[in-house]
Amino acid sequence: MSRASIISISLAWYIALSCWLPGASAWSWPWSKPGREPPVCIIGAGPSGLTAAYNLQLKGYQTVIFDKQAEIGGKCQAYYDNVFHPLGAAFFSNLTYTETLKVINNVSVPASEFSLAGGSRTQFVFNATTGATAPVAASSLAFQQLLAAEVPKYNLLWSQQFANISVAGYKKGVPANLTVPAAEWFRNNGFVALPIALTNPEALYGYGDIRRVPILYILQYITPDILLGFIGARNVYYTDFHAIWLQWTQKFLTNPIHTSTNITSITRTGKTPIITWKKQEGFYKRNGWKKHNKHHHHEKRVKQKCSSIIMAFPPTTENLDAAGLDYTPAERSLFPQVGVENYYSSAVRLQVPYGNSYIASSVAPGIPPPALGEPVALLVLSNVSNISTTWSWGPYREYQSIDTAYSLLKETLSRINRDPRDVNSTSVEALDSDVKAFRKWDYFPHFETQALRDGAYERFNELQGCEKTYWVSGLNGMETVEWAIRAAQDVVASYF
Repeated sequence: MSRASIISISLAWYIALSCWLPGASAWSWPWSKPGREPPVCIIGAGPSGLTAAYNLQLKGYQTVIFDKQAEIGGKCQAYYDNVFHPLGAAFFSNLTYTETLKVINNVSVPASEFSLAGGSRTQFVFNATTGATAPVAASSLAFQQLLAAEVPKYNLLWSQQFANISVAGYKKGVPANLTVPAAEWFRNNGFVALPIALTNPEALYGYGDIRRVPILYILQYITPDILLGFIGARNVYYTDFHAIWLQWTQKFLTNPIHTSTNITSITRTGKTPIITWKKQEGFYKRNGWKKHNKHHHHEKRVKQKCSSIIMAFPPTTENLDAAGLDYTPAERSLFPQVGVENYYSSAVRLQVPYGNSYIASSVAPGIPPPALGEPVALLVLSNVSNISTTWSWGPYREYQSIDTAYSLLKETLSRINRDPRDVNSTSVEALDSDVKAFRKWDYFPHFETQALRDGAYERFNELQGCEKTYWVSGLNGMETVEWAIRAAQDVVASYF
């Protein structure tokens, strides 16, 4: 056997073993340098993918980004009439969204103060089945006093138990006491009012049922300043994140971005990974999302060599199967444990006046509305438009088609499409023409309690760099713009 063959075999074994040995992580070809090899391929043009491209660009790497959506921004999408109506991220805190602020401060998109707790809005609760509505009952004085007493206690525990491990990828480990469902953690620590107050903020904003979701993620999301926002003690800021990412990308990114693409295979068995993708054309628009026109379309199949790949989207098996990933055994073992919420957003022309909002009813305090795919929240965010923004929440780890959720949207809104302040008003049917945009999101990728206990994040971090593949999404921290940015920054800083 020649010396070259021995080197080749040894290198192949090193590649294979590096993805299985404890503590294995990314490594670089010793002869490769930025600019002398194929580009880093980034799948996903949301905050994670765009941030990764920018940070790689600063290091001299060439990149190419692919996204299945027609426009960049990931979940930061919007519908526009004379104003914007968010279909994704819309709020941020100027205290803890430090990396997000750096993006915002480099563009010219305005932001305004916003009350997460309701402020001047009149809030109504609705029954999705009957359409019955009623004003949200004010909290009792005793509940308000108990809640006020529990806030400092939460902040103290947040600092003592969580602040030190709040890093991208949870690389400092996940303590066993933070793997339990949030409701259990609150109960174990003697909280009564706080879990009730946070049940709807978690469910309605896409973060699931606190009786199921591990407290790790609740602590990541509900920082002390965000907690004050949800109980009405301070405001956050409201802005058009889609416009922000459009402006920021035009200003800072110089490498190619391909939208409306369909990746059909990701092959990593050769010297360099290869992505096979189709550029889709001839799309038509139905209620704000893109579908293929079977009668008038053309697809161009392209192969792209990559020096490495960054997966900047939730790594569920559904998403990875759709992209044609050639799984490693470690990937095939880990990623079925990633769960996401069936979450939908829409922009709909309705009769609900500005200054009013709806939330879905539940059977008892501390229990979220049913996750059936119906709308669970509605806000009228502009006083110069008759468009309302709604959010729907579907069953966890069950398939639900976008058409099913769309039908539920129209049925439910048709029961509450009126001025809720007027008890004599009659609801008006919501038509297809009223639904200006409707999107389904694989929202809030996370591990469940048992997976966390079994070391899911240790296994996840060991995958970084294996088969020249890296993983950045809300799974690295939390499904927020801030943690999407931090995840990408961490991966580029750690492995490139």
